[in-house]
Amino acid sequence: MAEKLLEIKNLQTHFKSDRGVVKAVDDVTITVNKGETVGVVGESGCGKSVTSLSVMRLLKDTPGKIVGGTIEFEGKDLAHLSEKEMRLIRGNDIAMIFQEPMTSLNPVYKIGRQIEEAVMLHLKYDKKQAREHAIKMLKLVGIPRAEEIVDEFPYQLSGGMRQRVMIAMAMACNPKLLIADEPTTALDVTIQAQILDLMRNLSKERGTSIMMITHDLGVVAEMCDRVVVMYAGKVVEEADVFTIFENPKHPYTEGLLNSVPKLGQKIKRLESIPGNVPTPGNMPQGCKFAPRCGKVMDICTKQDPELKMIDKDHTCRCWLYQESGVLEV
Repeated sequence: MAEKLLEIKNLQTHFKSDRGVVKAVDDVTITVNKGETVGVVGESGCGKSVTSLSVMRLLKDTPGKIVGGTIEFEGKDLAHLSEKEMRLIRGNDIAMIFQEPMTSLNPVYKIGRQIEEAVMLHLKYDKKQAREHAIKMLKLVGIPRAEEIVDEFPYQLSGGMRQRVMIAMAMACNPKLLIADEPTTALDVTIQAQILDLMRNLSKERGTSIMMITHDLGVVAEMCDRVVVMYAGKVVEEADVFTIFENPKHPYTEGLLNSVPKLGQKIKRLESIPGNVPTPGNMPQGCKFAPRCGKVMDICTKQDPELKMIDKDHTCRCWLYQESGVLEV
């Protein structure tokens, strides 16, 4: 049986605004096992990034707050640790690759210093050892001239090189869990493939678990063992990657897959899901996907369905599967 590394249970993260309380993450449960890559998929605004920031406890200077649920990592509930205790975990046991490397790297610090900082804090290396380790990590992620790059500033590097630096920083202390928030966004397809290969190889060599947050189903198919589909702050479907692609159950998952172009397919116009993700402060009554769903029923607009087990290790939040005598999660 797979050993759990991270277990998010019934997580609720709310934001206070002038219009009231916004439920950005509403009762989300996600598990990441040791050595596993889990994809968290959904359109922009569905709560993926807020979930990852909640795990890292990086909502301190925002209106956001974890108001319910637990985030268990190796038996510790991260949601209730002090800031001092979290500092020992961030970058050491759990590391994160952020979406935009140019805004995530400090523009006034040299590359080497930014990698050395975490190494000196967590691994207790001296300045010389930290510099050697930084150069080693830059080489590991395929950066040429590592001895020179270590003394350069982020603006001197391309987008792909900056993303490699972010991965080097994240992997510098050999974390047990890597959270990657849209790691290939804004990169061209060739660099995307290189970055994904790099992450996959590092995961295999070091046994690192990965929580991959993305809206790119191609990345999911290539990288992930299991997929969690989110919509409007909730998990709507979860299964292994083959089941999601071969036998999706939720109409939203079906819509996402149908909107992806396929090799050899000649059509004038790609399918799309009508409408937009509802804003967190203006959620519809009942199922949150009902206004965009082609299979909507009367009950969908009145009551929100529960997340149900519809097959072995396959859960779905949809009224189409609520009355078939299936087991609750």
